[in-house]
Amino acid sequence: MANPDLNRIRQEAADWVVALQECSADQHARLQAQCADWQAADPRHQQVLEQMQQMWQATDPAQTRRRKRRYLSTGLGSLLLMAWLGSHLPWAYWGADYRTASGEIRNLTLPDGSRIVLNSDSAIDLDYSDKARTLRLVRGELLVTVASDRERPFQVQTRHLTATALGTQYTVEQADTFSRVAVQESSVAVTPNDSGSPLTLSAGQRADLDSNGVIARETTPTYRPDWADGRLVFSNAPLPQVVERLGRHRTGLVRLSEELSHRLLHFTGVLPANDSDTALALLADSLDLQVQAFTPWYVTLTAGQHLGLEGK
Repeated sequence: MANPDLNRIRQEAADWVVALQECSADQHARLQAQCADWQAADPRHQQVLEQMQQMWQATDPAQTRRRKRRYLSTGLGSLLLMAWLGSHLPWAYWGADYRTASGEIRNLTLPDGSRIVLNSDSAIDLDYSDKARTLRLVRGELLVTVASDRERPFQVQTRHLTATALGTQYTVEQADTFSRVAVQESSVAVTPNDSGSPLTLSAGQRADLDSNGVIARETTPTYRPDWADGRLVFSNAPLPQVVERLGRHRTGLVRLSEELSHRLLHFTGVLPANDSDTALALLADSLDLQVQAFTPWYVTLTAGQHLGLEGK
């Protein structure tokens, strides 16, 4: 079994790495001093922190070396990909003004100067007029930094809501059964499309809405989402949750073996959002897993040699 004390150190180290990367310039010196005190408290702290920093650096797009592999395409593999594409990417996606493939993070500057970061497997349509700037989120998730224009409000529409900017920065996600709005700066007016009362979200607030109105409302970090910088950050996350999130950034299917699905494994670390092969390799190395690729579009994670022996 994993050492709970070491898992705690890993989680704390990951928190320090993220805090030091995301903090403002005036906070950095204070946090750096506090981190130094934390490292001095236990010899293991510095060692684990350095491992987490190396993992973070490995996900830097400027340093990541994409590993190009050759796969033998099979008829079954092609059928799996075609079936997946047909069920997951409807015509609205293909016909959108802007879209991203699985594993692609795209930065856009809109005609008014607003900036968009489009997450993996996402699509948007633009409708700019003299009276309004409307962006329809067809699929996926986006981060928007809104340019000021007093004459034309900026709004993001989904199947469930319209989110109108009252400030500068927020994220909107279109999930299968609900839509999510999270505010990083200033505030956003959220209006349900079908029913329910409108609400205003301030920085650090998030709300989920479906066709019946608000279904959840909670606090959320105010810093940029990790995926917007090409990283996926996990803190003591259950392995199925990690695999599910990785699956959103990869074309095809990623699944756990039956054995692993019953193991209580957790992961703390940073994985690249735009290089799923590297992400799977880092995850496998960290948790002693094996990556079995039947085709590039069908991958199974199984227990590695040492992990398998622990389970016997």
